[in-house]
Amino acid sequence: MSRRFIAIVSLMISLLFVSVIWQFAETTIHSAIETAWGRITGRPFNQIRLEDERGIPMQLYSTGEKHYNPLFIANEAKDEYFLRENPQHAERFILLTDWLLEHGVETDSTFYLNYDFDYPQYEMKAPWQSALAQAVAMNALAHRASYERDLVIYGKAIKALNTLRPEVGHISLALSDSTNWYMEYPASEPHYVLNGMMGVLFELNYYRIITKDPLAKELFDKGYRALLQKLPEFDYSGYSYYDLTGTKAGRMYHKKHIAQLKRMNDIAPSPILQYYLMRWRRADSYPVLWQMVMNPRPKRLLAFFLPFFGLWWISFVLLGGTRKTGPEDPEHS
Repeated sequence: MSRRFIAIVSLMISLLFVSVIWQFAETTIHSAIETAWGRITGRPFNQIRLEDERGIPMQLYSTGEKHYNPLFIANEAKDEYFLRENPQHAERFILLTDWLLEHGVETDSTFYLNYDFDYPQYEMKAPWQSALAQAVAMNALAHRASYERDLVIYGKAIKALNTLRPEVGHISLALSDSTNWYMEYPASEPHYVLNGMMGVLFELNYYRIITKDPLAKELFDKGYRALLQKLPEFDYSGYSYYDLTGTKAGRMYHKKHIAQLKRMNDIAPSPILQYYLMRWRRADSYPVLWQMVMNPRPKRLLAFFLPFFGLWWISFVLLGGTRKTGPEDPEHS
């Protein structure tokens, strides 16, 4: 075999192998790489989870700084609640909800969990609040109130719900009398973050189910109508925007959008949700190389082509080492 033929064969083998792996495991690979890189260097590409000495979750960000993020703490508290039959999980549920109770800022009508660090990507200056963190925290506190039959804690959950009303707080926006947008990163000019908005709607629907609170249903209905109204703006060629400032969703968030649309359509079916669910799912099923042409994110391209070129070189060396040498080989004739 000639060197040119070996190079072409090894290229095809490497491209096929890496493409198949990336097609089905890209997001898993990215998460594993980021976790490993963050733990080795102390500066992840985005963020990874750590714990303090008490076991409270913290996030290590790309700046190298570690901070408590109320959203992740409240999410873990909810997870522990569902495992509360195990005493260790029940103890951890109490630990995490204690943190929420200790760090909440309460008034006569509101209960806020503040972020105590800046978030330059969305120009957030500490202290700031997030509709998504508020919504998850209200359910964690509602579970704690139910677990201990504590009306005082239940009152804090109600106040957390109240912050989602546009006329009360600054973390939601009334698009009209019948539509609300809930802001993961509040701003006078909304960023319209899609996954954060749908996350709030899931929490409102869940809170409505466990508490029968009519305000939760009203806020869900207004948010649901806003989602249907704005959803077409998040589409580009079958892929999705992370927000309406023009930030394209990476594959992890695109797949998250698909899963959220499926879940939302199960809760409240709509032809609009069904259309974009199928459209975005179909685009995600296209060959990964085509996806990279349509959504050419630099880090994604780098993560794909580095192992591809590495495997190409290894396969070229291995195949080259097995080729016969002798008079019949033009290079040795």
